[in-house]
Amino acid sequence: MLGRISMLRISDFSILSQLSTKMLRHYADIDLLPPGFIDESTGYRYYYEHQLAIANKINMLKTMGFSLHLIKKILYEYDEDIHLMKFLNMQAAQLQEEINEKQDKILLINSMIKHLNAQKDASKYTVTAKKIPQRRVIYLRAQLKQYQDETLLWTKLSRIIRARNIRLSYPHYNTAVFYEEDVQNQRIDVEVQKSISGDYENLREANIKTENEQTVASFIYEGHYNKLSEVNETVAHWILDNDYELNGPQFNIYHISPEEANESANLLTEICFPIKKKLIP
Repeated sequence: MLGRISMLRISDFSILSQLSTKMLRHYADIDLLPPGFIDESTGYRYYYEHQLAIANKINMLKTMGFSLHLIKKILYEYDEDIHLMKFLNMQAAQLQEEINEKQDKILLINSMIKHLNAQKDASKYTVTAKKIPQRRVIYLRAQLKQYQDETLLWTKLSRIIRARNIRLSYPHYNTAVFYEEDVQNQRIDVEVQKSISGDYENLREANIKTENEQTVASFIYEGHYNKLSEVNETVAHWILDNDYELNGPQFNIYHISPEEANESANLLTEICFPIKKKLIP
């Protein structure tokens, strides 16, 4: 019994360490905090008083979000403070990233609440942030007199694709990019694109390039384009409310294009505004 004078029964150690006896037994099973002594005749477990410091450290690291597996490594494999500092910095960075993600979600929720309070038609506010993947595209770009002339570009591009047996990728990403308007000369700078598979050389009628991945504010618009100004206003508010800023020209992805739809009510257009997070000063 002399060896137990400076030792604590598991029940007392549980109270002082604020760890349940069930948890202490689990920690012993995974060799995280084994008892200092087990009485073979009774099976009673005893802990050294200095193990309270280890228990406190386990509680602290667990509260910080470390897994038990990693806590065990920190306690028994990395005994220098410099190693602990490394893990703490990594954990702080990960938690900060999680905080940023949660703050972004809160902004989205508050933005939706704001718009729902302002409008009865909730379907008007299905704006989402999404990524458009990198892709190879064949494209034509021209100065048009009016937006309706975009159809002429699509017809020309489709003719070139058929004549050159160009293989389209899936999805096609039938995209129209709208650059700045030349108001003085009454010209609209438009580029139409289709995604392709493979590489093609010596195309004098059209051009090929790689479009990088883009983060966009996306709005799925059904039907005729007579309410596009209202849509643009909706997306603009969403971008401001969620701490984004524009990051390139607006473009449309035609999921059901005018060429495919029997009537304007069947059109399905994804309106995309490239965005990036605002830099916090």
